[in-house]
Amino acid sequence: MSTEAVERRLYNALWWAKVQSAGPLEVDPDTPAVAGLTRAPAPDGSSVWLVPTLPSGAGHGVLEELGTPPVAVEQPNETARVLAICVACCWTDRSGPAWPGSTGTLAQVRSVYAGMRGRPEQPSDLTLIVGSLRRLHATHWLLWDDKSGEVRLGPRVITWTPADLSALRDLCRHLPEPPPAVLTAPPADAPAPEPDGALPEEGTDD
Repeated sequence: MSTEAVERRLYNALWWAKVQSAGPLEVDPDTPAVAGLTRAPAPDGSSVWLVPTLPSGAGHGVLEELGTPPVAVEQPNETARVLAICVACCWTDRSGPAWPGSTGTLAQVRSVYAGMRGRPEQPSDLTLIVGSLRRLHATHWLLWDDKSGEVRLGPRVITWTPADLSALRDLCRHLPEPPPAVLTAPPADAPAPEPDGALPEEGTDD
């Protein structure tokens, strides 16, 4: 075996050891590809997530070994419900892939949660929702920011198959429509606001 092939195998083994220890990893976009790890580029291109490619039909033991456990089993119904709601809030262009999606908010999640339960929001709902968001963040299904109250789909959604996405599209159609997201800061690709007193463009009405 050539020296180059040996070095490549060692390189792949090193990254797999890291993934087995920490789960999906966020790395510099210049990091070379790793065999068996799917690359999920961040929306702004500043980083890339390395996500294990899961074997078909992998059971819990295999998923744990790969550092990609399934949805946390604590409060499984609430956790699954919140994940479904976040998919509805963050996967706005359902004709395309789920990753990277768009940014959703805690206010959106709370609104859909109440509508999904068919009742006004209860005092205990916020505790259940935030607990689920934190569990899903810890397992990389979501990227949840406690401080801003904003959420994105996590890098593990890049492993969803076309059949998974089809089922999720159908699920989203049956969920209450989330209100518009009000973010703490405009998205990076949003157009810059016009300065105060800017004149309208030629050919437009005042």
